[in-house]
Amino acid sequence: MDAQTLTGYIRQGIRKEVYDDRIELYLPFYFESGEGQPLCLIWNRNGVLSDGGRTFAELKKRVGDLSAYQRSIQNILRTNGMVTLEGGQKLVVRHFQTCISGSETYLDYLGGLSRLLRVIARISVVDTIVVDEDGTVRLC
Repeated sequence: MDAQTLTGYIRQGIRKEVYDDRIELYLPFYFESGEGQPLCLIWNRNGVLSDGGRTFAELKKRVGDLSAYQRSIQNILRTNGMVTLEGGQKLVVRHFQTCISGSETYLDYLGGLSRLLRVIARISVVDTIVVDEDGTVRLC
């Protein structure tokens, strides 16, 4: 597979909408049975990335009370670095690692995106897994 074909494959199903105050990135990630709206990640003008509270809203729809899963959720957050929980619902990445390449420095937004997606994927199925303090994931 050549690079252009691979890039097309990776980008299929991804949609971007640009507004004055934010960028919305729609990914082909669906909660539950694949019905409904795809996951939307939001970058605001300050470079803050979030799920807008969608992960917890979808999980609450499915399981109701989240108290039984709080320990696993905290372990997921603690072992994935820069992803935080704001207002008890919104997953956020505020700070990105600075990368150095020769004499240039840049913020690693893709690393932050990757961490956020890993957290979303795990929290969205937290009722079917157990996450130990060291981040080890086991099926219930």
